[in-house]
Amino acid sequence: MFIKSAHDSFLQNPIRFPMSEAVMKMRFALVTLFVGSVLNGNESWKFKGSIEFISAEEPTWVVAHEGIRGFNEESGTVEVLVGAGDYAIYAEGDNISATLVKAEEKLRLTTIWPADPQDTKSLMLINRDLTRPRIGQQSKGLLRQGDELPRFAMYNQLGALVTPDDLTGRLLVMNFIFTRSEVPSMSPATTDRMAELQDRLAENGFTEDVRILSLSLDPDFDTPGICHIYLEKREINHDNFWMLTGDKKTLEFIRKQIGVVASPSQKTIINHSMVTLIADREGKVFYRKPGSRWDVDDIYNRLEILLKTR
Repeated sequence: MFIKSAHDSFLQNPIRFPMSEAVMKMRFALVTLFVGSVLNGNESWKFKGSIEFISAEEPTWVVAHEGIRGFNEESGTVEVLVGAGDYAIYAEGDNISATLVKAEEKLRLTTIWPADPQDTKSLMLINRDLTRPRIGQQSKGLLRQGDELPRFAMYNQLGALVTPDDLTGRLLVMNFIFTRSEVPSMSPATTDRMAELQDRLAENGFTEDVRILSLSLDPDFDTPGICHIYLEKREINHDNFWMLTGDKKTLEFIRKQIGVVASPSQKTIINHSMVTLIADREGKVFYRKPGSRWDVDDIYNRLEILLKTR
């Protein structure tokens, strides 16, 4: 699978992606600043293309395209700088959609998304049925204990499409966060606790039994590459801790069903509540913990109850 090969290549070549915390913080800040400038209305061009070449010396791609409206109507290639997260997860031959911008006489890509035709079709078909009631499903509105989680498809921080098949038969721990959150007690703190929970599960041999899912409240900004560098900064294992992002309507639907309230804020970008959810192997809600203050021991002990009943 191309995502796996890209990730393996990244792990084998640390020179391409320095892992020190100071460097990670600096790169994430630069990516945040750069993408923020694009979202605030700077001139930009959206297009789809295929990665033809990835430089081994610097985060630079050569991307083939069929024409970029308003920039270059002719088909051809364009050499671009990319963010550290995107540089780590994509491979030559990958199809992408992105925004091209010019900054300081250099061309850069931002808001990069996977654009594999088959994955795009699967994403659309699965999420199209999201709001349709399923046979035997009783819940209307907020999910309660025993209710089935909605079936959805999103991308994770490796750019891989995550479908219901990837979650079937595993316990799930879910919440909503966003990478630009700077409120210490919210997304940063709960992500650190999720990482601690992941370590606890690994120590006891339960890595394959549980998926930790943090869904984005900010998909306009949180592309797979942004999510990747956010988790890399915290040295999180990508195997079973996935930050999911994608279609805004899909994420809003799930957020409301879980009971997370969110609204735009000039001060904090997004004001929101928090809920941590555990689902059993059948995809049914087992436990729901409102609020940002939850204890790792409490969540782990509840998971252990389900793990012992397999």
